[in-house]
Amino acid sequence: MCHQYIPVICHRRRPWHSPRNLCNLDNLRSLNVASAGSLSFSVGLWNCQSAVNKADFIPAFATHSNLSVLALTETWIHAENITTPAALASNFNLSHTSRPNRRGGGTGLLLSKTWKFTCLSPSCSYTSFEFHAVTVTDPAKMHFLVVYRPPGQLGKFIDEFNTLLSTIPDDRAPLLVLGDFNIHLDKPHAADFLALLPTFDLKQLTTPATHKAGKQLDLILTQQPPGHQAVRLQEQPLHGDCSAFRH
Repeated sequence: MCHQYIPVICHRRRPWHSPRNLCNLDNLRSLNVASAGSLSFSVGLWNCQSAVNKADFIPAFATHSNLSVLALTETWIHAENITTPAALASNFNLSHTSRPNRRGGGTGLLLSKTWKFTCLSPSCSYTSFEFHAVTVTDPAKMHFLVVYRPPGQLGKFIDEFNTLLSTIPDDRAPLLVLGDFNIHLDKPHAADFLALLPTFDLKQLTTPATHKAGKQLDLILTQQPPGHQAVRLQEQPLHGDCSAFRH
């Protein structure tokens, strides 16, 4: 599990208007300029390997840790399962994509009840990974993308992940990509993946190892476009023991 503390500073740019009339500078007076409002929240990422069996524990942990966002991979929630989503959404908003008709899979987000968001519909299907994406509109505009790539050869992953990132709205709002990529970043086959990140201005956040061999398979990537919003990320220790190491 990865866990970060994210202060968000939102800047609203005043619209520019061309003056239609001449102004009298003697009528101008100085005003006190208020500083930009700020918002702080915590976000977590967990490969939970069955939210079905942890439907009570997951929201309780998120509440205990003061998380506003908890990204989940391998939820193992089937489309016909309505009991688990209802339990997860007891104290949070749940937005998720059910797993396909095979073993493993399923992605989703628990978001604070006070947040407003809309789901981003996929423009095409992908065979090498699963994902769930939302755009948060309040308390600040930002995009969240949760990814789960099963273990094995990369195959079409780089091309398909490139296509998915290209579909995220280019509206200068921050983007957070959280997921279980199952890629050993110190291996040669990770070179194409690492080379892809800078093309979308994505930067990898330093997070605790999530594998028994000390590897970072669960990643948090951030894109911070200049000018619209500034997102500053600061690492915060985990609260509680939630099986951070995977086998």
